[in-house]
Amino acid sequence: MPNRIVQLRNLILRAKHAYYFGPEPLMSDAEYDSLEDELRVRSPDDPVLAMVGAPVPADSILTKARHAMPMGSQNKVNSEAEFRAWVDKSGGPPLHVSLKGDGASAAAYYRDGRLMQAISRGDGVIGEDITANAIRFNGLPAWVGSGPERFTGAVRFEVILTVEEWAKVDPARSKNPRNAGSGIMGRKNGHQCEHLTAFAFDIDEQRDGASVRFASESHKLARLAELGFNLIPHAFCSSVDEAVAWHRDAGARRDSLPFWIDGVVIKIDDVGRQEALGVTAGRPKGQVAWKFDSAGAETVLEDVVVSGGHTGSLVPTAQLRPVEIGGTTVSSASLANFDEIARLDVAIGDSVWLIKANDIIPKVIRVTHRPPDRRPIIAPSACPFCGGAVGRRRITSGEEGVILECRNAACPKKSTGKIDRWITSLDIQGIGDSVLEAMLERFGIEDAADLYALEARSAELAELVINGEKGIRLGDKRARSILDAIDATRMLSLARFLGSLGIESAGIRRIELMIAAAGGELDTLDQWRSGRLRDPEFAERVGVPNLGAPIQDGIDGMGGVIDKMLANGIVVTAPQRDVVGDDATGEPVKTVCISGKLPSGKKKSDYEAPLAAAGMKLVDTVTRETTYLVLADPNSVSSKAEKARKLGIEVISEEALMALVGEAPPAG
Repeated sequence: MPNRIVQLRNLILRAKHAYYFGPEPLMSDAEYDSLEDELRVRSPDDPVLAMVGAPVPADSILTKARHAMPMGSQNKVNSEAEFRAWVDKSGGPPLHVSLKGDGASAAAYYRDGRLMQAISRGDGVIGEDITANAIRFNGLPAWVGSGPERFTGAVRFEVILTVEEWAKVDPARSKNPRNAGSGIMGRKNGHQCEHLTAFAFDIDEQRDGASVRFASESHKLARLAELGFNLIPHAFCSSVDEAVAWHRDAGARRDSLPFWIDGVVIKIDDVGRQEALGVTAGRPKGQVAWKFDSAGAETVLEDVVVSGGHTGSLVPTAQLRPVEIGGTTVSSASLANFDEIARLDVAIGDSVWLIKANDIIPKVIRVTHRPPDRRPIIAPSACPFCGGAVGRRRITSGEEGVILECRNAACPKKSTGKIDRWITSLDIQGIGDSVLEAMLERFGIEDAADLYALEARSAELAELVINGEKGIRLGDKRARSILDAIDATRMLSLARFLGSLGIESAGIRRIELMIAAAGGELDTLDQWRSGRLRDPEFAERVGVPNLGAPIQDGIDGMGGVIDKMLANGIVVTAPQRDVVGDDATGEPVKTVCISGKLPSGKKKSDYEAPLAAAGMKLVDTVTRETTYLVLADPNSVSSKAEKARKLGIEVISEEALMALVGEAPPAG
């Protein structure tokens, strides 16, 4: 029964998070209620039943966080001779070996069974809080242990995008699974995190305030398995020869593994001996990583297909005769652009040499044979998706004609990509792939501006079928949550507005830097639309000497969408300059950060104008200069709450915030 209780807790916690913050619900309301009913029967006073809302605050994502268990790197060996020399120097076997998954390292921290925080590796000491994403990873339980055996401590794991899931999120294989997985793990809106898998490989368990002393690496992995974690494949080796054979066998099995690996991690199995060997430059002497050699293979280029991006770029991808390389079957490879095709002098039917150095994206590096019947690869003269005109675009370095792009602003490939870019950039919660696809089909959404007209069709939105196989509708609560999330982005800073439109080379950070450099000459939307960026001197002054004209072209191309957004109620606010003091008093301006869902149901943006009227400023992050942090739950353990407590920042309730701005608290 305890195992079933733990299972129910995990299912409920994940479902809660998916409902409030995920791109789509994991189950219907009836299925969720049945889980709670069963848990209530098995464990009437269970702490999970007492939880209100989602278990992880969404605004904690990607804030800086400190590791309780420092995450170092391993030294490397590159040959059998180097490996044997390291073993001799380290005192000999037994050894613990494990696959070196090609992913991103992170750590999860638990208290009394509950996942409290997950932090990316970062520099090994400071990483980024990824808890809101990690709760959706496969293989990482949200609750560990039952009764007095509830787990407290830290677990290190590798976040991996398996080959099967890679095919789902990136069918064209435009990125390798390591880069694709890392990108997904670090998304603010958690988009596609359910495709990632956590493989645990180390543990620091706490009992009675002290770390449990594990005798060996083998004991650590056994404990992780007992607690229900998903383990990285591993083995115990009693001799050096066994470890060498395991490494050789792992290399030979790469093509049959469910995920990419780039080597094997070998540790002295005895933990005491490891500790005695010490650490140098953050790298433990009792562990090494033995990577595989770079791989290459010859195959035939059978065809070329063109894929399109949200900026209009037209990217050629080689369709290859399937070949085994670097542990996987490769059937496609990026050709980068049509200039690269000309440089390689490659054609359809050619035999080519393919590499995956260190398991990066497959790349054609040369032609090995050109048959008489080879067919030239013709660059498209019109967009294959809309028939629009095609042009050549300069890249940042100023080289001419590296990328072909569709010049049709109404290209459907562009517009769909830009809608997704807008949703992701502004962290609009609840609109995942299936929801967006259903919305596009049902409502005929042409661009991101159409999202702001959905309120009038809220009843239709609630009836939207987002999973035909399971018959799952969006539902009233989910629809309202999405509409509220969209509504929360009606007031945007100039940088967030322009930087979220999906204009090439014009993300939020670059827009912010350009505004700062312009000294007031790019403070309004009209100034950005005036054409000034085509002036080479002005473009250089604002830091984009080679990008001014392309950015201006992008803004002009989005002119219709911009006008539509403004007509649909989006308000673009002027940049707020850093204020060091009040003109009248010389005192620093007080700043307020709001974290979590407010009890009143108000959005953070609702307080921006009242705070400004009261002479205060709403900010997004907690720093030493922050005056107040507003928390719905005074006992919150979010990263913002912990940081505020460490910095001595006053933590207040929403009721106190209302008093600050002169509003009456709600009755009752």
